[in-house]
Amino acid sequence: MKKIVLLLTVIVLAASTAMGGDIKDLLKKAASNKGNAKEAITGALSQVLSTSKLDVSSLKGSWAYQGPAVSFKSDNVLKKAGGAAASEAIIKKIQPFYKAVGFNNMTMTVADSTFSMKVRGITIKGTLRAITDSKTGANFVMNITAGKRTLKQMEVYVEKSVNGNIRMMFDISKLISLVETFGKVANNSTINSAVKLLKSYDGLCAGFELKQTAK
Repeated sequence: MKKIVLLLTVIVLAASTAMGGDIKDLLKKAASNKGNAKEAITGALSQVLSTSKLDVSSLKGSWAYQGPAVSFKSDNVLKKAGGAAASEAIIKKIQPFYKAVGFNNMTMTVADSTFSMKVRGITIKGTLRAITDSKTGANFVMNITAGKRTLKQMEVYVEKSVNGNIRMMFDISKLISLVETFGKVANNSTINSAVKLLKSYDGLCAGFELKQTAK
């Protein structure tokens, strides 16, 4: 156990040299959790270490909603680290609306180049493919289909954390489109409130953190 914690500590300290004081703050928070140092430090790492070099095979399996996810569009690591507190505040604000729409019960399955996403009995299906030439920095394109017809095309920002979870995020306008699709089971006032709140965060990407439940 001590060797594992020491290794994780070295990794975090090495990252802090490149990414500034915010990671050090995360490490301090982790160290204050005396109950389980390994779990605390791993949790801190999962917030800052991820990879965007993914393909569809990296996402294969069944996934379940864990919570909202937000990210800045900028690739500037320091800006992302500096915005960690703002991200947490945004997540706390949008979480109740996600629950009202039903996102808290979301499940998703990815197989080969296809996906299905289910919320409260409503299922959307389509195709998913990796891209490398997006001007926006997105690394996947999601096509929502009905039969052979494409209903919506959405660029997706996907990151995979060291804890194995994925964060699947969209431009706010595209996320609003999903809210309106799945929000059919919620009342209009809930949908309108969620849309109004999300519009106020234009300039960010937002979506979901998902945990793999089966490969």
